[in-house]
Amino acid sequence: MKLFLLSTVALFVSVYAIGFTGNGGGGNGGNGGTPECPFAYKLFKRPNGRYWCMKYFPGNETFFGAEKICRCQGGASLSGIENYKELSYVLGESEKSFESIGIKTGGVWVGAYRRKDCRVENMATKPECTKEYQYQWTDRNTMGNDMWKTRWTEGAPHNNKVGTHQEFCVQLQVSIDPAILNKNLTGFFDNRVCVHPDGETQFPTEGFVCGRPPKFTGDSYYGAGGGNGVGGGVIIIGAGKPTKKP
Repeated sequence: MKLFLLSTVALFVSVYAIGFTGNGGGGNGGNGGTPECPFAYKLFKRPNGRYWCMKYFPGNETFFGAEKICRCQGGASLSGIENYKELSYVLGESEKSFESIGIKTGGVWVGAYRRKDCRVENMATKPECTKEYQYQWTDRNTMGNDMWKTRWTEGAPHNNKVGTHQEFCVQLQVSIDPAILNKNLTGFFDNRVCVHPDGETQFPTEGFVCGRPPKFTGDSYYGAGGGNGVGGGVIIIGAGKPTKKP
């Protein structure tokens, strides 16, 4: 019998179109139990009976490196941010972390990726690729596009390149520097190159936020996502291909 080992050397993005625009599912209620998050995760209640756990992690990682770390947290993934309560939590946790290690400004990876139809050179001419719809959440639970309507930093999303890499991923800009705070830059999203954690920016990568469904007491069900924001297509971040055992 041939044995196979799952390689975790690299992560890749697999995207398939579903042919329509709109919100997916997203319910994750248990059978009447109480939702509980893992240690140090924060529980949030979302519309339509959905619950979601979030936790901030410090670290200078690429988007895919951060996703891999989240996956090692018992089934989490990079988290989307659905509303202002969640945004406030991520900002607060980031600011506390920055202050504790002497960082003034930084970028925090969130679970969002540019839609397949918008990963083209002429995306600016496509009506489905406006700033409200150009990106979608990747965690299979976060829904809606309120953040994309009001929380892009000035000029974002861009279509810049670093070498052959384009800005397909998204960071939340965070700062505790008074000079930056006065410019209304902190708490806004910017699209970034996924594999370049530093880049030409005053917000170098300093952290990321993981999210996962809660466990319900008295229930073995951990929840099932389905909503992935607005837009045609589901984005799945997966592991590498199996490789033969030597």
